[in-house]
Amino acid sequence: MTDTTNTPWLTIIGLTPNGHAGLSFHAQALIHAARLLIGSKRQLDLIPETASPASREQWPSPIQPRLESLTSEKPQSTVILATGDPYCWGIAEYFAKHLPANQMQTIPAPSIISLICAKMRWPSATTQSLSLCSQPIESLARLLEPGKNIITLSAKGDHPNQIAKYLIDNGYKNSTITVLENLGSDQEAITQTTPEKLLDAKPFCALNSLAITLTTHPTVQRLTTSPGLPDSAFEHDGQLTKQNMRAITLAHLRPSYGECLWDIGCGNGSISIEWLRAAQNTHAIAIEQNPQRAARTKINAKKLGVPHLELIEGQAPDCLKNLKTPDAIFIGGGISTPNLLETALKALNPNGRLVANTVTLEGQAQLLHAHQTHGGALTQLSIEQADPVGTFHGWRPQMPISQWVYQKHNEV
Repeated sequence: MTDTTNTPWLTIIGLTPNGHAGLSFHAQALIHAARLLIGSKRQLDLIPETASPASREQWPSPIQPRLESLTSEKPQSTVILATGDPYCWGIAEYFAKHLPANQMQTIPAPSIISLICAKMRWPSATTQSLSLCSQPIESLARLLEPGKNIITLSAKGDHPNQIAKYLIDNGYKNSTITVLENLGSDQEAITQTTPEKLLDAKPFCALNSLAITLTTHPTVQRLTTSPGLPDSAFEHDGQLTKQNMRAITLAHLRPSYGECLWDIGCGNGSISIEWLRAAQNTHAIAIEQNPQRAARTKINAKKLGVPHLELIEGQAPDCLKNLKTPDAIFIGGGISTPNLLETALKALNPNGRLVANTVTLEGQAQLLHAHQTHGGALTQLSIEQADPVGTFHGWRPQMPISQWVYQKHNEV
């Protein structure tokens, strides 16, 4: 028997389809010594009653309140059952954020991603994945690139049908989909098909995953994660940072892993949406006072694969209190609003970046004053496009844009 005297109060154990029999002696001993055993019905059923005298608890729906109560109550000798690697789209991620290292331990099994890559003969290092247990189907949009292999983990038996419809609707009907059910168990079933054939298929078992090789027609518009999407990718009323200027602006904002952006006067959301698409684990808060534009921002975020964009309908700087501290700020509208620029500069993290664009003389005066006071780079950008002039072509200028770019090295 394993000595559990100094064991943390929480243990998270990853299961394979073999259940209790597939666990190490150490993991079996921890389950036997547990006072509380928590998991889904399927996971709890994999542990025989004889293997643990612990009280059993099935996860409620929604699960979040129970997660919070566990982290505050810290019931001793608690074992949470997970599937595969609890850190791979799993529950261990939540507890690792809310508990110190000495209060929890994790015993993983091979992740479902590793098992699928082995079946498909795909390199796991370059295969991207998405869990529909925690994210909406629209999050797929960020992964859609021809030739890419992706894995989606389903939460329901009809998710394969929903994914098939999503791929068809977005121009990827020529893709190859492999549905893997009960992977690693005696009931394992693998079905390779196309989105169109899958669309009308009967629901699969709830424990299924999809391996997808993305293929599209050459005429389908490719929306990559590189900044500067075509203007046509967004629904807008003209209040939009246009493609070329957007690419320049995002180059100065420098989207980086884990960082937060404030997009003040977001219009139809193009800057904050591209920020989220450009780097992983980023956060963006879009602020817009116009209700119609705020509604379009929600639509664009969902359409372009970042439905988690945080949207605040209100006027800055009044609505900027108690927000997540920004690593980058873009001011695309309202630069002349009293105290807006000062409030933004004060809120910005050290080494954070601020970019402000304006086309008005009043806005230019604000940027000139900011440049004289704080430094940074003040630039006027002019873009001209070739347009028909009778039977010939000529340059048609857009309104010139003044842009101030500043990096905060010291407290303002």
